[in-house]
Amino acid sequence: MTEPIAKILLADDSPAILCLVSEVLTNAGFTVIQATNGQEAIEKTYKQNPDLLILDYDMPQKNGFEVVQEVRSRTGYLHTPIIIFTANTEKSTKLEGLGLDIDDYLTKPADEDEIVARVKLLLKRNKQKMDSNPLTHLPGNPSIQAHVEREISSGRPFAVLYCDLNNFKSFNDKYGFEAGDRVLKQTSEILVQAARQDSDSFVGHIGGDDFIIVCAFDKAEPIAREIIKKTDALAPSFYNEQDRAQGFMLAPNRKGEEEKFNFLAIGIGIVHNTKRKLTSFAMVSHIGAELKCLAKQHPVGSYYVMDRRAE
Repeated sequence: MTEPIAKILLADDSPAILCLVSEVLTNAGFTVIQATNGQEAIEKTYKQNPDLLILDYDMPQKNGFEVVQEVRSRTGYLHTPIIIFTANTEKSTKLEGLGLDIDDYLTKPADEDEIVARVKLLLKRNKQKMDSNPLTHLPGNPSIQAHVEREISSGRPFAVLYCDLNNFKSFNDKYGFEAGDRVLKQTSEILVQAARQDSDSFVGHIGGDDFIIVCAFDKAEPIAREIIKKTDALAPSFYNEQDRAQGFMLAPNRKGEEEKFNFLAIGIGIVHNTKRKLTSFAMVSHIGAELKCLAKQHPVGSYYVMDRRAE
């Protein structure tokens, strides 16, 4: 199977630099998306979903750092590699960018071979690090397992939130896959925003309507409460006027019989290591599945279940 051609978004207000660097990257086998200012860079990022961004630091409308702030605020671009292109070699520029999750800096005029080498290295690292879900761009199962196993090895108090949407299949069957995809994207946004209560948290997409959050133990319940509040507030907006008015959806069940389904909600099972020792990812997954099932049995609305057992 042929490896897909990586797309690079290159944003610079200098036509000469745009032309030169685009040619270098195109000759190296990449597809280049050009932007001449920060706002255009943001719009083209969301529209064309590049694999890597190269942003001029000093651009009109929005500078490179402002673009990074905007792009990183969206779930799908938390892990997209970003290089800042700058003529300023001072440390102050890099210090200004601390906390923005910038992957690399290139100083103008950059050597052609160096540009290609840096881009290839970042794409390679990101591929190894990110087995991302194609819809939400959140890390998938290999990254999830590796992250949980690191937390187990660390010995510090941590929690794993297993999140699963209720009534998603019936919603998908009635409203279609595009509507279902919108629900999954919105859910991923809610989870990422809630998880920011812990700056070191990790959010992953197991698959389908199953998600996971790994965080500090003391942040687990506040994160779960925020997810529940936002999910229940947003859920009615996914339905048509008739369903919203009646407060439920009529759709065929698995036997083909028409049934009333409550609005989408989220069930969360919280596994943690403060009462019992967690020894493996398999153990965490097994407990998480049990707790999530209990949470999903709650009759109406979203709900979470915290593991209270010592053994």
